Amino acid sequence: MGGSRADGTVRLAFEYGAFEKPQFEPGQGVKLATERCRAWGYTGSEAFGGAHQPCTARNQYGCVAWRVFADFQCTGR
Repeated sequence: MGGSRADGTVRLAFEYGAFEKPQFEPGQGVKLATERCRAWGYTGSEAFGGAHQPCTARNQYGCVAWRVFADFQCTGR
């Protein structure tokens, strides 16, 4: 988890490999981001910018690992 208190943004991330099937629950992401935002003095959060999924490891067959990032904007200060 990362982000910027000054900008009111939270970045959540997770990694998975080629033989894994990640289960991403958007509601869970909002809940985690809202907890961080509340600790910073905001009242909530909302997703923005969509998710990004760059490859983090390759072999001769192509990409074998990914890191998924989702960004959230803190709201209600």
